[in-house]
Amino acid sequence: MGVFDAPAPIFAWLDAQTAMAIPPLGRLILWGSVAALISTGLYRALSAQEGIGRTKTKLTELRWRLQTHEGNFADAAPLIGSFLRTALQQVGLVAWPTLLSSLPLLALICWLSTDYGYTYPALGSTPTIQTIPPQPHAKWIGGVRDEAVPKYQPPPHILIADHHQTIVADVSWRVPVPIVHKWQWWNALVGNPIGYLPSNASVDRIEVALPDKKYLGFGPRWLRGWEVPFFLSLVVVSIVTKMRWRID
Repeated sequence: MGVFDAPAPIFAWLDAQTAMAIPPLGRLILWGSVAALISTGLYRALSAQEGIGRTKTKLTELRWRLQTHEGNFADAAPLIGSFLRTALQQVGLVAWPTLLSSLPLLALICWLSTDYGYTYPALGSTPTIQTIPPQPHAKWIGGVRDEAVPKYQPPPHILIADHHQTIVADVSWRVPVPIVHKWQWWNALVGNPIGYLPSNASVDRIEVALPDKKYLGFGPRWLRGWEVPFFLSLVVVSIVTKMRWRID
C-alpha cells in the first residue's frame, strides 16, 4: 500500500453507504462534487487570500503601465523587473496551498481508478495477456463468478510459462486491475492492490486487457468510463465554488 492508498478503506466504506440509494454514475458525480468542495475549501483556508489579492492588483497595474509605456526598453526595464518579481511572488503564494489542497484529491483518484476503472471478463471469456519481456505461454484461470457480490471466488489467477513450460509467474488477480509489475519507487506513493512480481522474476510486467466499466450509455468508449463524469463535476463545482466564495 502506498501513501495515497491509506484513505482507500474510508472511501470504500462511504461509497458502500450510498450504494443502495445512488447508482454508480450518481456516486461519481457526488464524489467529484465533494472533492471540489474539499479541495477548494482547503485552498481557501491555507492560502493568504489578502496577499494574493494585493499581488493580483499590483500585476494588473504593472501590466497596464507596460502596455501604455511609450519610452525605450531601458526606461521600461524597472517596470519589467517589478512585474517579474511580483509574478514570482504570486506563484509562491499560490503554489504550496495548491499542492497541499490537491493531496486528498490525488488519494481519491487513486481509489476511483481501481474501484471504478475495470471489471473481470464475463464468465467463460479469456482476456488478452501480454508480458514484458514476451513469454510464449500465458493462461488466465478464472474462478467461479459470484454475481451477487460480484466477485470471483476464488479469484482468477494468471500462469506465465517460458519455452520449457516452466512456470515463471503465478499471480492471483484478486482485484480487477490491468497491470502488475515489479515494485518501483513510485509504489511507495501509489501501490498496486494485487501486489508485485518478485524482483528476481524473469517477467517484469504483465498486462491484461480487462473490460472497462461503463457509466454512460452513449458516445465513444473514452467517454463512458468514470473519468468524464467525475472530472466534469469536479471542474464545474470548483468553478462555481470559487466564484461564490470569491477565491483568488
